[in-house]
Amino acid sequence: DYNNDGEAEGTIRVYAKNDNVDLACLLDGAFPEKADEIAIDRMHADNVGVKVGDEISVSGQRFKVVGLIAYVNYATLHEKSTDMMFDAIKFDVAMVTQEGFDSLHKTVHYSYTWNYVDTPADEVEQKAKSDDFMKALLTQVVCADIELEDYMPRYANPAINFATDDMGSDKAMGGVLLDILIVIIAFIFAVTISNTIVKEASTIGTLRASGYTRGELVRHYISMPVIVTLLAACIGNILGYTVFKNVVVGMYYNSYSLPTYQTVWNPDAFFKTTIIPVVLMLAVNLVVIIKMMRHTPLQFLRHDLKKTKRKKAMRLPKWSFLSRFRLRIMFQNVTNYLILFVGILFISIMLAMAVGMPETLDYYKSNVSDMMFTNYQYVLKSYENEDGDIITTNNKDAEKFNMTSLQHKSDTLDEEISVYGIEDDSRYVKISDQSALKGNEAYISASYADKYSLSVGDTVVLDEKYENKQYEFEVAGIYDHSQALAVFLSNEQYCEIFDMDSDAFTGYLSDSEITDIDEDEIATVITEHDITKMCDQLDHSMGSYMTYFQYLCILLSAVLIYLLTKLIIEKNENAISMTKILGYENREIASLYLLSTTIVLVVIDVVSVILGVVIMKAVWRIMLFSYSGWYAFRISTMGYVKMFLFILIGYLLVMVLDFRRIKRIPMDQALKNVE
Repeated sequence: DYNNDGEAEGTIRVYAKNDNVDLACLLDGAFPEKADEIAIDRMHADNVGVKVGDEISVSGQRFKVVGLIAYVNYATLHEKSTDMMFDAIKFDVAMVTQEGFDSLHKTVHYSYTWNYVDTPADEVEQKAKSDDFMKALLTQVVCADIELEDYMPRYANPAINFATDDMGSDKAMGGVLLDILIVIIAFIFAVTISNTIVKEASTIGTLRASGYTRGELVRHYISMPVIVTLLAACIGNILGYTVFKNVVVGMYYNSYSLPTYQTVWNPDAFFKTTIIPVVLMLAVNLVVIIKMMRHTPLQFLRHDLKKTKRKKAMRLPKWSFLSRFRLRIMFQNVTNYLILFVGILFISIMLAMAVGMPETLDYYKSNVSDMMFTNYQYVLKSYENEDGDIITTNNKDAEKFNMTSLQHKSDTLDEEISVYGIEDDSRYVKISDQSALKGNEAYISASYADKYSLSVGDTVVLDEKYENKQYEFEVAGIYDHSQALAVFLSNEQYCEIFDMDSDAFTGYLSDSEITDIDEDEIATVITEHDITKMCDQLDHSMGSYMTYFQYLCILLSAVLIYLLTKLIIEKNENAISMTKILGYENREIASLYLLSTTIVLVVIDVVSVILGVVIMKAVWRIMLFSYSGWYAFRISTMGYVKMFLFILIGYLLVMVLDFRRIKRIPMDQALKNVE
């Protein structure tokens, strides 16, 4: 309770201060020294607005916040190891003194930790050692007639590994985006250099005839793009390690409970952001320039630089003169338009993520009531209390159910699947022919079916997590009102399959809160928050950045379009100058050259938006396949319109500059270049 109003705002897991395990990095303030002092997670404190010096209530007892910390075992605030996403808004971890810990009137959970004598070299060796340890532990547990509730080796602990794994995927994705951008920019440079050489063909021919060698001209034309790339890479490195690092650091601090940040020079980043772009730019431009310089001085003087000779002009439809003129411009610039298409497609994929992710999160948050078959799922520690009496409730909404967790094993992920045993004619899980289910027939949730491409008649194989048992279920139908990955059986089937007494049950389903069961009898309560916390956390961590990402995409599209339309106008400077001599006004000339590009760009925009969403859906599916749970990528009709308009806005900004460029072309340009 952060405002001390008596209402709980979340769950807090409290650890006693310890110098051997559960170590923490102090980010602000001090570690607790008194019984009424507490240090809480820094990221959670930022999210809920708690600062050092504030007072909070834990289990009805007030503590003074003296420090903000980051536990080494909680780089992300995963409440449970099976959670698909961490929750830094409703879940917190904290440190108190031993006296403060003893004063809390809550059930104490004892966790046993173990360390390696020899640290494993990698995750494979770590897995082998931890599996061997678990087998030995299970033997001891069985002999002592004790149940092993959970076992979590370091390599499988999401609270430790999620942040580093996510940063690794960010690094990989950033590397791919960087490579694509470099290739696109390299091609733009290549086309620019090629057009520059064509434009200066007469000068090059004169220099070659005057005795200048190909090597000298190659060095001259290759120097500028390489110098520009070197300068840009160096300035980018300087800004990256100074100004823009704070943006990235802030983004990760907004998502993860990280220790104190320190800037370290990264040779790998220098290689990828400086060496590779320069080498790639040098290679691409060198190939283009050397290829262009193979022409003879006479060919340069005659502007005869095309390898293919078209004997006659392409036959065009019998349209109006202006329409045929525009069509001719389109055919002359097919290469530039293809490069533009690739660039716009790349931007559309980024836009699909920037527009689609917030819409996907909003969709699931607004439709959560349709994705839950009940508001509360109370899972009991046992259906009998300490006296052997069956635990009951007077809540009229309550309905008994059974549930266990099995694993769906795949090459990518061993994912937990909830298996439910539901009463016939249930008020909550409404399956019309549930009583007709026999043997191993079962309904599965729509999310489960969608993620693993399952349909009626298929067989799913699920495994016990810590026992060598396997279960097969035949899909008899798909149940739509469940966001969880789940299998639904009748209670009779459930008890038979899992060898349980017919009167046994796991807990209660209810649309209203159950208040007459002792908290000590309840293992966990599944509510709407458990369904939406992934959306809430992603929206909090990335929601604002998606808006910035949209602006970035507009800027990228504007830059790309500007560079290519600039080439088209420069390529046709003589023709534009001649049309001015013939009496055409700037507005009419713009309608010829800019309208043709506009038509092509609108077509490219429409196609790229559609393909971008299709590609993003495929990428999203691959990305989420490595995570527990399932959220299908969704984008509305308005989302498509926004993507289209964002690219169009970038082009409209460029059109203003292009029109000014056309106005500046003098009429004597054509007269100066008459061959």
